[in-house]
Amino acid sequence: MPTSQTLSVRGTPVQMLRDGSGPPLLFLHGAGGAGRWLAFQERLAKDFSVYFPSHPGHGGSPAAEWIEHISDLAFHYLDLLDRLGLERAHLVGASFGGWIAAEVATMASHRLESLVLIDPVGIRVDGWIYPFLFGMDIPEIVATLFQNPMAALALAPPDQSIDTLALQYRQGTALARVSWNPYLYNPLLRRRLGRIGAPTLLCWGAHDRLAPLVPCGETWAREILGSRLRVFADCGHVPHLEEPDTVAEAISEFCRLREAAR
Repeated sequence: MPTSQTLSVRGTPVQMLRDGSGPPLLFLHGAGGAGRWLAFQERLAKDFSVYFPSHPGHGGSPAAEWIEHISDLAFHYLDLLDRLGLERAHLVGASFGGWIAAEVATMASHRLESLVLIDPVGIRVDGWIYPFLFGMDIPEIVATLFQNPMAALALAPPDQSIDTLALQYRQGTALARVSWNPYLYNPLLRRRLGRIGAPTLLCWGAHDRLAPLVPCGETWAREILGSRLRVFADCGHVPHLEEPDTVAEAISEFCRLREAAR
């Protein structure tokens, strides 16, 4: 089981789960995924020292009023690497966390052994408008994000208590602060993707309805020079939840190759 700790990162409290041994791997979660150590993280921890922080305002990390833009979160995670004493690490981000990870990589690829983006949002894609999640009810969200609806149980709230509802509101507010307008993208990020120098793997669900493989996945693959695109045929927007062992093995293999090439 992972250990849980609370760190102060330049005065911002961060709740973090950690387990495993081996090269350091920092995992940045998507919306609703804070603090949930699931089969995906457990598999990665067999090969890596996995660091799994909750974004400010998500899970056990309190909100930080100074975070007003997605770049603030990117700098926050560069500061976290410093706080952990990690000069370099593998960086894996899913969905919203993939957006943050891409921002980090455009700023400081030299801090990354490799970059893995799992169905990221974050760029404006010609001919596509992201479905408006903030206006959906739970069944609509599940249908948009998952190919297998049963996999959504991994992110189901434990109850409908006041504390749980307050946490969901806090997380939604933190997400909206950096992704409401423009909705789910940074207008500057797409043209900056060419700055990414770290070896990059894109993992994509073939049935993603939030950020479809065509045109979104193919656009990311074109913009990040030398990146590899791996498609998971039976998954939606969150393949690491729908096929955790398969996706984690693909990521481990990619990162191990990077370690061997050093």
